[in-house]
Amino acid sequence: MSRTTMPRASGELRPREQEGLRERKKRATRQALQQAAVRLFREHGAVSVTVEDICAAADVSARTFFNYFASKEEVLVPWDPQTIASTPQRIVDRPEAESLLSVVHRVLGEAIDTAMAAPTWRDQALVLRDHPDLVSRVALASWDLERALVQGIARRTGSEQEDSYVRLLAATAVTTLRVAIQCWQRADPDSDLHDHLDSAFGRLAQGLRPD
Repeated sequence: MSRTTMPRASGELRPREQEGLRERKKRATRQALQQAAVRLFREHGAVSVTVEDICAAADVSARTFFNYFASKEEVLVPWDPQTIASTPQRIVDRPEAESLLSVVHRVLGEAIDTAMAAPTWRDQALVLRDHPDLVSRVALASWDLERALVQGIARRTGSEQEDSYVRLLAATAVTTLRVAIQCWQRADPDSDLHDHLDSAFGRLAQGLRPD
């Protein structure tokens, strides 16, 4: 994820000027924790850094840290709460003529734009590139994104969230996103993450036929 690719869209799901003071403070604290964590991860290695180290660097308490993240690895998850919270409605709001596969593809593309607009995106990407063992942990921490997809798909289709198709589509979409990011990490430095995402979803649409 260590690319200079710029987002295709603004990356904003809600204008910042519409945020209240409380929201701005929470966003600033979250970003401060992420910035401190990824800096320490790059300097000392993720294994050596503790939650206490991150809190000391960000000048906050451990209690504050756990108000935002469940573990130190979770600071590497690029999806912020606003992105997660808006995902179900964005799925519902996509044009009716779009296939469900296209819907989740486009919504995840918007999530990428938002993540790339964050100040910690590049450093988060570098840490994951240098420590590929963390990718699986970040994938587990990304469960909230999958759950949001489940909610949105269920609402769009009028299905139950436990419906096997709903859950399979959401899980497949998140896996496709993860594979696209991993392929992007190993690709040409000037490549566009969206191209890898488009290619991965294109394979799904074609039934995962080999080249």
